[in-house]
Amino acid sequence: MGNLHVAIEKYKQRAISEILENDALVAAIDPHAKSPDDLVYKNIFPFFRVPTADTETTTYLAICMDYPEVYHPENMVRRIALKICIIVHQDLMQTNYGATRLDYIASRCDDIFLGSSKYGFGKLLLLSSTETSLTQFHRARELIYVSNESQGTC
Repeated sequence: MGNLHVAIEKYKQRAISEILENDALVAAIDPHAKSPDDLVYKNIFPFFRVPTADTETTTYLAICMDYPEVYHPENMVRRIALKICIIVHQDLMQTNYGATRLDYIASRCDDIFLGSSKYGFGKLLLLSSTETSLTQFHRARELIYVSNESQGTC
């Protein structure tokens, strides 16, 4: 698999950087953040983070990368899956955006990632957008964007 884990690191960092550059998204995640960089490892994680207590009234984004399929091992062509898991405490769901915080953040993520050619070759496509209850107090939506890449693409 060669540079597989190097690619995972780069794609996660690229996704986090793109999120931090979007002022509307940063404000929806934490309107009190002094700097977008303050959100990293507080609200935005390069791994799946589950709230540790029901009283955590915070919004989280977990950025994950998967390589679920390898098509031609000799050419190192593989399917990538960029996963954005949005987790919002139910007390923060209501907004003035005309949508729930969960749905608004998902829409802003679509603005960034849907059709992006910065991950693999070709454009990212939305494979799924699934909403669920993560805990009694936390709602989640997992966005999965897919594309293909070959070794050295990232």
